[in-house]
Amino acid sequence: MSRVLLTGATGYIGRSVQDALLARDFEVHATSRNAVQVDSKIAWHHVDLLDSASVAKLLKTISVTHLIHLAWVTEPGAYWQSSDNARWQAASIELLKNFSASGGKRAVLAGTCAEYDWSSGHCSEESTPLKAQSPYTTAKLAFRDAANALAATTDIELVWARIFYSFGPHEYPQRLIAAVVLALLDRKRAACSDGEQLRDFMYVRDLADAFVAVLRSSFCGDINLASGQVISIKELVTLVANKMHAVELVDFGARAMQAGEPPIISADTSRLRELVGWTSKYDIESALDETIAWWKKQGSSA
Repeated sequence: MSRVLLTGATGYIGRSVQDALLARDFEVHATSRNAVQVDSKIAWHHVDLLDSASVAKLLKTISVTHLIHLAWVTEPGAYWQSSDNARWQAASIELLKNFSASGGKRAVLAGTCAEYDWSSGHCSEESTPLKAQSPYTTAKLAFRDAANALAATTDIELVWARIFYSFGPHEYPQRLIAAVVLALLDRKRAACSDGEQLRDFMYVRDLADAFVAVLRSSFCGDINLASGQVISIKELVTLVANKMHAVELVDFGARAMQAGEPPIISADTSRLRELVGWTSKYDIESALDETIAWWKKQGSSA
C-alpha cells in the first residue's frame, strides 16, 4: 500500500481527493493547520505548511512515498493579488525539498489553467504559451520552475496538474454554481453576466478522481485536468435553474463581464485520456444533480 501526503485536505477539492485516495487503497496522511480532524481512515497531522521546520519534521516522521499538494491561498476575490502567494511559493518549494530528502518518490502538484496565455482560447500543454498575469500565476509558475529544477537533480517523479473550472460539494458559496444554487434555494434572484463565455467545467469528484489517476500512473510533466468539453455559462446556469424550477429568477446580463475576459477557455485533454487513461465518470446532468442535492442538505448552514 502506497503512503501519500495530501495537503489542502480540508479544502473544496481536497475533501473529494480524500475519498478518491481511500477508494484506491492509499494510506492517507493529511495536513490541517487549524485542528486535527477525526477520521479513523486518515492519519491527520496538525501542521502549518508555512513553517518549513515543522514540515521537515513531519515528513521525516511519516516517510510518505507520494504527495498531492493542493494547499495554497484560495479565497475568492483575494487570491489573485494576495501577497500570500509569494509565501506559498516559498513554502511549497521547501515542502517538495523536504519530501525528496525524506525519501519521497512521486509528487502531483496543483497548477492552474490561469497560467496559460488565454488569447487563443484553447489550452494545450504542448503548444500554448504560458503567461503570468497576476501575483497568483507568477507564484505558481515560479514554483513549477523550481519543482522541475529539483526533479532534474533527484529521483522524484513530478506532475504539474493544471486545474480548469470546477464545481461541486464544499465549493466556496461565492463561486458561480454555488452562488446560483444558493440564491435559487432562497427563491432570490440570481444576477449573472450575459453568459456567452464558453468554459471547460469539471465536477469536483471527477477532478479528484483524475488527480488520483495521475498519481497512480507513470506520467510525468504538465497535464490539464479538465473535462475536455466546453459549455456556455448561460447554458450551465440554465440547466441549474431548470432543475430547481426557477428559470424566471435568473437575470442574465445583470452583471457586466470583467474587462478582458476571454470568450472561450477550453482544455486539450489528450494527455489525460491517452497517457493516463482517464475519462470522466459524470455527465453534466448527474454532476449538477449531486451538487444541488448537496447544497439542499446544507440548508441554513451554507
